[in-house]
Amino acid sequence: MDRLGERLNELCMLVLKLFYIQILWLLFTLLGFILLGAGPSTYAMFTVMRQWIRGNTDLPIFKTFLQAYKMGFKESAGFGILYLAAGTIIYVDLLYVHSQLLRGLLIIIGFIYLISLTYIFPILVHYDWKGIMLKMKCSVLFGISHLQYTLILFVALAAVYFVLLRYPGTLAFFGVSAGSYMIMWMTNQVFKRIELHAAAIDAKDEEQAIKGGGGA
Repeated sequence: MDRLGERLNELCMLVLKLFYIQILWLLFTLLGFILLGAGPSTYAMFTVMRQWIRGNTDLPIFKTFLQAYKMGFKESAGFGILYLAAGTIIYVDLLYVHSQLLRGLLIIIGFIYLISLTYIFPILVHYDWKGIMLKMKCSVLFGISHLQYTLILFVALAAVYFVLLRYPGTLAFFGVSAGSYMIMWMTNQVFKRIELHAAAIDAKDEEQAIKGGGGA
């Protein structure tokens, strides 16, 4: 019973935190006049959520959010505008293109776009990489190379938002934060698998180098 009580308490605390960070996301998005604020607010939200998922649950939420918002403003605002523009173009093309071949191609492009959109902000907050193209390329490669995780995430997101849409008032409180937390949790699992695989390859290469040196 004590363990169950602890789990329920953790769940309630998470719900409250998701509500709080949703409010911060809305306020700071409006602070950036929506277009310039959505990207940095999303970056800051994922920064906080990454810390939660990695066990740092007692961090000061507002302070961490504000620091991330300022630090990542320029880059994340650029990515936000870029992905908004790309998504708008794909959506408009799907509305007005009548060729079945082109529509099929646009659906494939749209699916790749959704994968990239899902992974890009977790990548921004997890890796200290330079280069826009590298981050965009990895947002696609990570999602496709671990497609089972990506598809499970999409199904889970669809289920959660199906429930939230049945109670539209909940979208104002958890519409962004709930989905973002799920995305950060799942992409964190993908990142850990990639890093473990890379570590295993490095260890194997080091072992072979040692054996090669011993043979020499």
